[in-house]
Amino acid sequence: METFRMRLRFLSNPRISGIILPATLFQQLQLRQRQKIRVLLGKKEVVATVLQDKRNPDANVMKVTTLLQTELGIPHPGLIQLKLEGSALRIGPSIGIVTTGIRRDPKQPIGPRTSFFYNLLQAQEGKGVFYYIFSPTDVNWESNTVKAWFLRRSKSGGYFWKKHVTAMPDVVYDRIPSRSAEKHEAVREFKYRLASYPDLPMFNQGFFNKWGVHQLLYPNPEVNEHIPETYTSPSLTTVRNLLRKYPIVYLKPKNGSLGYGIVKVVRQAGGGFTASYHTGSGNVKKQFSKLSSLYQHVFRSRRVSAYLAQQGISLMTFHGRPFDFRVHLHKNQQNEWVVSCTAAKVAGSGSVTTHVRTGGTVIPGDDLLQHLFGRQRDLMTQRISEASIRLATAIELAKGIDLGELGLDMGIDTQGHVWMFEANSKPGRSIFKHARLRQADQESRKLLVDYSCYLANF
Repeated sequence: METFRMRLRFLSNPRISGIILPATLFQQLQLRQRQKIRVLLGKKEVVATVLQDKRNPDANVMKVTTLLQTELGIPHPGLIQLKLEGSALRIGPSIGIVTTGIRRDPKQPIGPRTSFFYNLLQAQEGKGVFYYIFSPTDVNWESNTVKAWFLRRSKSGGYFWKKHVTAMPDVVYDRIPSRSAEKHEAVREFKYRLASYPDLPMFNQGFFNKWGVHQLLYPNPEVNEHIPETYTSPSLTTVRNLLRKYPIVYLKPKNGSLGYGIVKVVRQAGGGFTASYHTGSGNVKKQFSKLSSLYQHVFRSRRVSAYLAQQGISLMTFHGRPFDFRVHLHKNQQNEWVVSCTAAKVAGSGSVTTHVRTGGTVIPGDDLLQHLFGRQRDLMTQRISEASIRLATAIELAKGIDLGELGLDMGIDTQGHVWMFEANSKPGRSIFKHARLRQADQESRKLLVDYSCYLANF
């Protein structure tokens, strides 16, 4: 059924649960004057009386009485969407972002992460949605409501945070911040209860494990050409066999992020091996004549079972430094994968990884590809995008969960072949700090709203 974009206003009437629609829309929906109808916001439902506004027959303004506003928990007036679904009127969509660490402070309701969510919620402008943040402990399962923080525009044009009790949403975007937060009792109970909720999708659930993603993709003939050879809990023999095939091998923690704990092992042409890694005090490079000594050194303070050994790729370089790409992908309102941003991350001097915190720098992907490939730039851009979309499709299919967003770390080797090193279900947004990627940042945030609308069936 068609969705209508309306301006929602509240009408002071504490006695009648009513909704007043313009005459043209009233007739289009084939409603009867004073008809009793089910009205839904998120997962809350109220029976209300529907009336036609004869004074403003063509206006796109719908009015809701203050009693209905209270009963449904409608948080604020403004642009919204309306649709007749079956025999019920749906107002919305209502999109909730679940996270932890929410406080009572109206200036910084999510502490140091407030600006991250502030930017996410700004994408609601002009979309006609109710968009909010809540924590697992803010849900009242009996009344189908949630205590939520909304970002509202003030008359002066700025923004402020406002807390409302509103309806349980149509769709939930999982932004639980860490693996340790995932283990909290409240988070586990919330996810368990939500799973048994009728028709309430949650997207980007949980975190990926590097080995888990490898096991899903390596056997898949559609994408395995992009996946480096990888082994879990690598023995000395495994590392030795890999180094016979490849001059570089990476030892990576299965559940690591931001490049923490990665060790680069290089077979030297004249014999011997080097191990490079990052510590709190900087980049370290050590020489070993025997691989067994290197292996003992690396796993003296690290658990072998928590690690993977992976084929090293001879990446292309930019000014003598290796680089890879962070490809940010989103599902759009048609449920199709699109690339919202490709940023190149160039390794810092002597660094094992391209992460910014170890001295790496971010450059718009187009600039770097232009520099390296000139006229072939568009061809390489297309090659990276197509591989990324195939990989995202394969991950979502194999995982069997709704994914609306993915961050893939991709690389190009010296032969021009595209590889994927890592997939992230909670991609950070630090690449978007680059001045030339601001527009990609806005596009990416809007796509989160679009995909939420798709899941909410709006």
